[in-house]
Amino acid sequence: MSETGGALENAGLINLAWLVVAFPFITGFLLLIMRGFEIKRGRNFSENLSGGIGVFGLLVPWVVSIIVAIRYFTLDEFSLNNGEIPKVQGDFVFLPSETAPLKWGILLDPLSILFLLVLTTIATVIHFYATEYMHADPAYTRFFGTMNFFTGCMIGFVLASNLFMGFMFWEGLGVSSYLLIGYFWHKPSASHAAKKAFLYNKVGDTSFLIGIALIFAKTYNLGHATLDYVQLGIMLDNNELSLADMALPALLIFGGAIGKSAQFPLFGWLPEAMEGPTPVSSLLHSSTMVKAGLFLIARTFFTYYGIEHIGEKVNLTSEPFIGNIKFFTTPNMIAWIGTITALCGALLAVNATDIKKVFAFSTVSQLGYIGLAIGSGGLAAGFFHIISHATFKSLLFLCAGSVIHSVHSQEMKDMGGLRKYMPWTFYTTLIGLLALAGVPLMNGFWSKDAVLLALKEGGAIQGAVFLYWVAVITAGITAFYSSKVLILTFLGDGRYDKDHVHPAPTGKRMRWSLVLLASLVVIESLWFTIGTISGSKKGFLNFEYALGTMLGIHGGEFELVFAIPSTLAVLGGGLLAFAIYYWKIPAFVSLLDFSFTKTVDKVVHNRFGLDLFIYWVAESPVMAVGDAFQYVDKEIIDGVFIDKIGAEGALKAAEKSDDFDQGVIDGFIDWLGYRTRDAGYSLRGLQKGQTSLYARMMTGGLALILLGITWWQLF
Repeated sequence: MSETGGALENAGLINLAWLVVAFPFITGFLLLIMRGFEIKRGRNFSENLSGGIGVFGLLVPWVVSIIVAIRYFTLDEFSLNNGEIPKVQGDFVFLPSETAPLKWGILLDPLSILFLLVLTTIATVIHFYATEYMHADPAYTRFFGTMNFFTGCMIGFVLASNLFMGFMFWEGLGVSSYLLIGYFWHKPSASHAAKKAFLYNKVGDTSFLIGIALIFAKTYNLGHATLDYVQLGIMLDNNELSLADMALPALLIFGGAIGKSAQFPLFGWLPEAMEGPTPVSSLLHSSTMVKAGLFLIARTFFTYYGIEHIGEKVNLTSEPFIGNIKFFTTPNMIAWIGTITALCGALLAVNATDIKKVFAFSTVSQLGYIGLAIGSGGLAAGFFHIISHATFKSLLFLCAGSVIHSVHSQEMKDMGGLRKYMPWTFYTTLIGLLALAGVPLMNGFWSKDAVLLALKEGGAIQGAVFLYWVAVITAGITAFYSSKVLILTFLGDGRYDKDHVHPAPTGKRMRWSLVLLASLVVIESLWFTIGTISGSKKGFLNFEYALGTMLGIHGGEFELVFAIPSTLAVLGGGLLAFAIYYWKIPAFVSLLDFSFTKTVDKVVHNRFGLDLFIYWVAESPVMAVGDAFQYVDKEIIDGVFIDKIGAEGALKAAEKSDDFDQGVIDGFIDWLGYRTRDAGYSLRGLQKGQTSLYARMMTGGLALILLGITWWQLF
């Protein structure tokens, strides 16, 4: 093992990591080829074969990921107690250049390995769940092929060692999500949702690509262009690059995260993504696509925060402000947009009646919390919440799928009283909702507390106190809609059509999937609780402290007093929901009839007018600009330069060329031909077939020869 460029080389680990990336693509392409044969022969392969290959495509990467994690955390160079955290990297250049080579590569560090474990674990369970959920679907094989490809793109993005490779897999996520969201392509709503997701993400992708180009240009001007994460970090450490150099690129890269992770104002595509099958929703909303943007800003954390020293507390220096407006720094923008996203998503979740859309808007809100933490300098806190949210949100979506599978409706008005028919689904949903609401001692409680603590200590954030209280209020709203979902779905009397709908327990494979994910939530909750209460700072027992050590940034320690406001908000929100929807206390039910409540509800129902504004921008200013360009293209470029100058000029030139061709070139050729013909006519008279003529010609010729020889001899 050797160290080059700030990262260790370990061929064995890197080869295993490449296997994790490649395997889902291999099985995914195999399944898509099988789907082609299905279409050609008009008969499907067995579901056991297609589903088995699909699950195997994630099961192998999951096992290999565990092996990679074990080998990495047992490296001689790794020491959690001493804060020695190695980076293992392997690259190969596919476009050589002395100054600007482009590379494919793998980077293994705690950030990528921990996320890889979460991703492959959840993806494997979801694929297993889908083998039963997608039963009898006519395109069963295509579903698993696309899901494998989708997950492979996310794995590649997480393990990428540079921005270029990351962007390639980032775009792969966009394409595969388009195919999965629009899976039921024959439904207009699904096709619309897929196009909306694709186009909203293209806005962020453009911003991301420009940010990459600026970094490449900046490093190219320094004589050694690079997009490598480790190399960029070294250049910043060596003052070859400064945070001021990275200010605009970092902000543009965050623009990419806004699109992919559905941050304000581009979160409108995420609820429509519910048009895809529920396993797609679970995977997309828990640990893959929507986490990609947040993983990106975590991976590029060093471009907008400088670490002065690492210890029990860390001093973070934010990037210099752009221009004279100190507010518009990348940390401020991430934190503020994250907080706004959290609040808007929570309000939208309260307003939604479709159970999947409730969880979709809830995802928007939780992604905002993660952005708030990272923007505040709490890299460990943000990543902590990424892990806990991925676990409980994947569980909740699968629970929602179980309910939908049973009552054949996504509307909560068609549910109720399902607890006695679906006990396994009820208890696993309860565990997921307790975690989502941030009830004390659940994993969501500890990670949310870490987020709020990061904001408290985020000295670089303008208006941190205001953002803190908005985040606390959002926690209360989260508890409110979590309780509302539990009540309207499982408690009270059934509101479904009892003549046609007969709720039934969840099937075995689906039930085991719910139990596995619920067990993970419980294990995380116990782990985080015991580690925090014990105050241990050794090993991995105190997960938050260990995470801070591995990522190089420690947050503050848990304070019971500090957790009181958010805890009270959670309890208050939950009790209010029970008072309105379960106990139906008139004084509280009447709150829904206030004009203020109805006004807010109307504004929220219209998604704060954001979609309408975006559509207006697309249809009015953008179309007006497009029309102007069309006029320039049609009337000036096509009309003047191409039609008038180009076409007519070319025609005139062609006519002159034709005159020259006919008058000069053809004329000369014709003249030469005519002269040759005339000479032939003249010489033909010498070939009359008369012997006497030939004799005279031979005699004359011989006389000329003799005369010539005589002349030569004389002179």
